[in-house]
Amino acid sequence: MRREGARAGAGGGQARGHRPRRRLEAPDPALGPAAPQARRTAQAVPRRGRARPGPHRILAPGRPADVIATLTGRLRRKVEDRVILECGGIGYEVFLSPITYRQIEHVTAGPGDKGSELELVIYYHATRDQPRPVLIGFTSDLDKEFFEKLITVKDIGPMVAARALALPVAELAGAIARQDEKFLRGLPGIGPQKAKNIVAQLQGKVAKFALARPDAEAEPITAAPAPIGVEGLRELVWEIMVKQLGHRPSEASQLIADALRRRPSVLTPEELFDEIYRGEKR
Repeated sequence: MRREGARAGAGGGQARGHRPRRRLEAPDPALGPAAPQARRTAQAVPRRGRARPGPHRILAPGRPADVIATLTGRLRRKVEDRVILECGGIGYEVFLSPITYRQIEHVTAGPGDKGSELELVIYYHATRDQPRPVLIGFTSDLDKEFFEKLITVKDIGPMVAARALALPVAELAGAIARQDEKFLRGLPGIGPQKAKNIVAQLQGKVAKFALARPDAEAEPITAAPAPIGVEGLRELVWEIMVKQLGHRPSEASQLIADALRRRPSVLTPEELFDEIYRGEKR
């Protein structure tokens, strides 16, 4: 009798509203598979929580960040080593090297039409460690190209290189070509070790820049220049070595003669400079 009462009590407990235990059963074939539907729901939840890629994630990893190549607009402000250039209603902060800042001294900054038009060639710098972009401006493609050579040197980053450009590119290239480390140590931010690195890595690669005249505007090359004779080549290189690179006349003549004797097939000033400064070490 006690067992029957227990069964009756259990039945009565369910009748009084106690929830029965859920039994694990196979899904009814007539209702279709339920488990896959549950899996689809579970997958949908974390998908809604994923962060969508923002504008800073558009570029593929390892792709160069040359996003802005040039800026043309009105100069709004000059602040120490940088300027604010308004282009299309947006003000861009552009860092300038000392020589570039001096090159735009005549350009007027101000609101509205008082701000002069200015065009700058831009080096765009942004890294994973420094995600905020830095724009470094130049007045010519040649200056930017020399800057890009400089940042390939060990321990020379973009900001160090920009601050070091305190003189015309032709003078800096001449100092590198003649291995004048003392001259280079006089540049802002360039100590003895950096000067050694610059000479070691760039000597023989800067003849093109040493040939540039400070007051000459860079022109696009539309065709290969006509070759000049040996005497014309000798005179051109001799003049640059003496007047721009600081060599003594007799020393320059001897270096040119030795280079032409080692490599009589040179056709351009760049090739001759390369032979003068690097050929004797081969």
